[in-house]
Amino acid sequence: MKIYSLIALLLVITGCKSTSKLDHSFFIAGHTYGNPQEKGETKGLYPPFKEKIPYINEQQDLDMGFLLGDVVWLPKAWPEAEQDIAKFKMPIHQVRGNHDGKIDFYKEKFGDTYKKFTHKNNLYIILDSNLAGWNISGEQLVFLMNTLRNDGKKANNIFVFVHHLLWHSKEKFPHPIPNSTYGSAPKINFWTRIEPLLQAQEKPVFLFAGDMGAFSKEFRKQKGIIEYFYHERGNLTFIGTGMGGGKRDNFVIVDVSKDQTVDFRLIHLNGDNIDGLGKLKDYRIEN
Repeated sequence: MKIYSLIALLLVITGCKSTSKLDHSFFIAGHTYGNPQEKGETKGLYPPFKEKIPYINEQQDLDMGFLLGDVVWLPKAWPEAEQDIAKFKMPIHQVRGNHDGKIDFYKEKFGDTYKKFTHKNNLYIILDSNLAGWNISGEQLVFLMNTLRNDGKKANNIFVFVHHLLWHSKEKFPHPIPNSTYGSAPKINFWTRIEPLLQAQEKPVFLFAGDMGAFSKEFRKQKGIIEYFYHERGNLTFIGTGMGGGKRDNFVIVDVSKDQTVDFRLIHLNGDNIDGLGKLKDYRIEN
């Protein structure tokens, strides 16, 4: 009897080791003030997202989270949003959206709007796509180039976080449509300057954007999904996520394995089934 118990224990221990492949995780959530039709009447974070905070806090190895802009409808709503953000048990990093406040207000409250850090030998870069009408240019471009040159070569993966869907182009990349193109310059340098720069890195690069999901595809009368997005192009992976439309509201948990491969969990906010949207990679636009 003791032998059988010992064998069972060894099987459990072995099984735990074989399934423990996760190095760390983080989550990304876009447009977290939610429904634009309510015009900020709902205070704090979008209620379906707020309800998932206990679920997020329960996840193992979830080291941090990123709010990908438009956290609030108007800057005056920050106190309520910050009360909700304080409920997370992990550090939360914020990307400035066009609703979150003008540059001076935002910097006084949260510090620099573009920054970098490393975590477990992965490079994290936060950019501000509001500074030059969706262009990453001037001092911010110099910052990005220097960061990729100095820190990128030592990293296993490079994660880049912005608010706007910088890759959106009616001619080159029309789908999915962003929540809005408000504030965008007539010409955007993503495909001429930023995409080649990211493609030139000799390692995987993941670009996350959060200005989608405010409207359902039914509201926009679209055939394709407009609430989340996945696309691979060379070593560059594009990912979009957002909420507010009430149908396919979502956020994404990014899992980095010990072998440094990256996978994604698409979390559905509407209804009881968090897996109701399937896998993020199920919605893929081919090259």
